[in-house]
Order: sequence, then C-alpha cells, then structure tokens
Amino acid sequence: MLTAMRSVLPTLFLTLLLPAGRAQVIANRPFTAAITRARSLEAGATATDIPHHVHYDLKLYNHKGKLTTGTWDIWRDPQHYIRADIVAGDFHYSHIEDLTLKTNWRHFNTLMPLKVFDLRQNYAQPDFAVMRFGTATPEHYVRFQQIQGSPFDCTSELVQVRVCFDPLAHVLAFAQMFNQTVTWEDWQPLGSHSIPRRFRIYDAGRVMIEAAGHAEVVRTFPPGLFSIPPGQPDMGEPEEDGSSPHKVIDRKPVHLDPLYGNVLAHVEVDPQGKVKKVDMIDADDDDIIHDSEQYLKHLTFAPQLRDGVSAPFDQYIYLRYAQ
Repeated sequence: MLTAMRSVLPTLFLTLLLPAGRAQVIANRPFTAAITRARSLEAGATATDIPHHVHYDLKLYNHKGKLTTGTWDIWRDPQHYIRADIVAGDFHYSHIEDLTLKTNWRHFNTLMPLKVFDLRQNYAQPDFAVMRFGTATPEHYVRFQQIQGSPFDCTSELVQVRVCFDPLAHVLAFAQMFNQTVTWEDWQPLGSHSIPRRFRIYDAGRVMIEAAGHAEVVRTFPPGLFSIPPGQPDMGEPEEDGSSPHKVIDRKPVHLDPLYGNVLAHVEVDPQGKVKKVDMIDADDDDIIHDSEQYLKHLTFAPQLRDGVSAPFDQYIYLRYAQ
C-alpha cells in the first residue's frame, strides 16, 4: 500500500484583474455550466477573441527535483490560425492550426519531457476532474466557500477531487486531484477574454510546473508565422511519437491507491509482444512509480512484423495514474 494522503493545497494568492462589468455572484450553479463559462472566458476559446500573443517562461521539475527551463509562445489569429511553440531543454515543438481548413501541422525534434505533457494536459482545464464532475449523476453544483480565508465557488469534494472558480470573475482558480493541485492565477484581461499570467501544478505541495508570463494584442503578425515549412509533413502528437503503431491487446489490472499523476517510461518488447524491460524516465510522484511499472510490465502488444516475421521493438509511453 502507498503512504497516506499528504496535504497538497498550497497557499493561494490570487490576484484577479478582470473588467468590473463581469463581477456578479451566482450561487449554486451546475458544475457543467460553471466549467463551460470558465472556458468561454479564456483567450482563444471563441472566434470573437482578438488577435494576440501569449508568452510564458517555464520552470519544469522532474521527480528528482532537476530543473528544466523553457518557453511557451501562443499566437492566435482567432478566425484563421493558431500557432504554439514550446521549448524545454533540448525539446522543441511547433504546432500550426489552420482554423479555416481545419488542418494541423506539428513538428518536434526529440522526446517530449513529462512535465510538458502535464502542462498541455491541464492548462486549459483539469481534464481528469472535469470528467469526474461532468459525467456524474446527479449533476454536481458549485457553491460559495471560504478556503484559507479567500472566497471561491467550489464543488464539494468527490473522493479528494474538487474544482474551484473565482466567484466574481467565474474563471478557474484551482483544482485538487488527490495529491496534485493545479492553480490559475493573476488573470489578465484581453478584450472580452483573459489569460492566467501564472499557471502552476503542485504535487504534495512541491512545485512541479510553473508557467509565468503575459499577453499582448497583435495588430500585424510577423510574415510567414503561420506558414508550414515546405517539405515538412505533419508529425502528429509528440506524446504518440507522431503515431502509435504498437497496439495494446491485453493488460493486467492493478490496484490503484488514491493518487494522481503521469509517468513517462521506456519499454522493450519481445517478438511475441511481451514487455521484457521497463525503464522509468520520469514521474509526477514517486509513490506512483511501483504500480505504474507493474502495470507496464504486464502489457501485451500486437506483434510487430518486419519482413513478415515478428520482431522486437521499443517504445516510450506516457501513462496517467488515477484511481
């Protein structure tokens, strides 16, 4: 069994700088309505947004505390294009989305760090918590609460999971998912939308990820910013290494303790599709490593054929640990 739950909620200092016209309190709103409204207020959520550029400086810590610095830039021409560039250590990633043609072009040069995976997974909303509350029956509601002396609209705790909103601005404030806490802070107005100038993910009170930055309105984008380089096809999502050719055909369930986090592992697979070796590259929490490793060891993949003969292969896997 894993260790008992640790205190995870960091002290929150939330400075909300949104237009006063939005300030109204609505009590006991359905969670689905609250999260939908929060998302609609974020920059980039609708075509009524204004052209802008968001820049974040990144601090990413692996499970051993090693720091990787980087940057994250997002350019949005709301009705036409979105471009995102992430640099974290040696990892470089670019994504251009054509909103008119509904096409994507992605390019990356090496293995994506786990904390970049975490960042992309939770920045817009805490997907795991939203799924829990959004699919629950009966409907969950958010209610006014005071936490550490500050006002919030929060769900009740559902097995150590909750989501809280600012009661006046209606944007996301923080989400607690077992041992992890995600915070969206210091919201900056951007037309009728806004962006969090600081985004952080904590594990048991330890900062894993910090994105700090600002947004600016763009009147004219640099020439060629949204142009796809010739001769470079779309590589797909970096967490799938472009594509995922190795299909899992069997797995062994494992007991999960009430913990949450992601792991990045490298597996070596024999010609029969059995995992022969697991190397854990990084994990959000040391307490999820053993169970994740046991799960990965008992995966069975569809055999990979090379010249008509089953052959060994290896693969990097991003795995979410959640009860």
